Amino acid sequence: MTVPFLGELGEIEALFFVIFLVSIVFGAIARKTDFCPLGGIADVIHSGNTGRLSMYFFAIATAILGVTIFEALEIISADSTRPPYRMSQFRWPAYLVGGAFFGIGMTLCRGCGMKSILNLGGGNLKTIVAILGMGGAAVLMLYVEGFFNDYFLSWVLPASPNLDDYGFKMQDLGTIIGGVIGVETSVMRIIIGLVLSLSIMGLVFKSKDFVARRDNWIGGFMIGALIVSAFYISGGPLGELANEASDFSDSPQYGMGTQSYTFIRPMGDLLYIASNPEWYILTFGLVAFLGVGTGSVLISVLTRRFKIVWFNSIGEALRYAVGGVMVGIGGILGMGCTLGQGIAGTSTLSLGSFLDLFALMLGAYIGIRMQKKFMSDHEVPCAD
Repeated sequence: MTVPFLGELGEIEALFFVIFLVSIVFGAIARKTDFCPLGGIADVIHSGNTGRLSMYFFAIATAILGVTIFEALEIISADSTRPPYRMSQFRWPAYLVGGAFFGIGMTLCRGCGMKSILNLGGGNLKTIVAILGMGGAAVLMLYVEGFFNDYFLSWVLPASPNLDDYGFKMQDLGTIIGGVIGVETSVMRIIIGLVLSLSIMGLVFKSKDFVARRDNWIGGFMIGALIVSAFYISGGPLGELANEASDFSDSPQYGMGTQSYTFIRPMGDLLYIASNPEWYILTFGLVAFLGVGTGSVLISVLTRRFKIVWFNSIGEALRYAVGGVMVGIGGILGMGCTLGQGIAGTSTLSLGSFLDLFALMLGAYIGIRMQKKFMSDHEVPCAD
């Protein structure tokens, strides 16, 4: 692949270049449309406005529909993703505890991983503390030998059944329901994917708040579509070439495979690379993360929404730090975030992803209710 000013790119470099460009679009759209799952939950609690929360579920429905169609056409396969959403081991304690921890944490630092990098791109320097907390916790969970195993997997794994022992090779709804009623998995995935995605869309368009704001339509559809596009980029022809190049390399590329947007692990990788500056740690997820941040900066400057913001007190800074650490721990434990599990994971129809999403939203609700000052600076986007 030849790129102006960059010259000839190898397969892996080409993969990274494409996802970086796509991620710039992702960041610009998410920032411009105020795409924010936490904001959507807060809008409902604040004034009953369902617009942004419906936008989030519209993105989920779009992603489910897209992955369902792409798998039916054998364009991609979501059976072996990174992380393994459909793995046979059903880690329900991790999904529940990790999701709840993540949800409460993001209310403390006023955003998930995605929202934090979007806000940083808009000039909100508070999120530096949150991102350092998220990344630091991710490094602790992923790279400090024994920590994750001793303090988390030691109680998660004994309680987590392997569905393969019950005749289910994977934990997606198509495999489970299809196995129970005797319908082929591939057929069941198509049926469930179509019914679920179209049902969610039907409910979303019943929301007057959603329909009244054009950015809700644009943000929901585009974010969902970009989640699917990342699966295609990493798991389609370009991704296959990059994977082959990595497999035959003397130094295989770290973090390859079919994957989409997730933000907590890349934050950990970003901090780890600072102390271990080696090429192989530059991953698909990290490049996507940096692209989203770049897109947020560009759109913030172009729309004159770039504004430097800093803490009002030490207490506020500490709250952001604690929230960031909770989000980081919850994201690694639950294997994803509001996008990683909430949209990318649910698009594969993974039962664990739906469970994690439920726990995450419940945690966010609890976190908002616990903080009397949460709504003091909250603004609901206006309709067109």
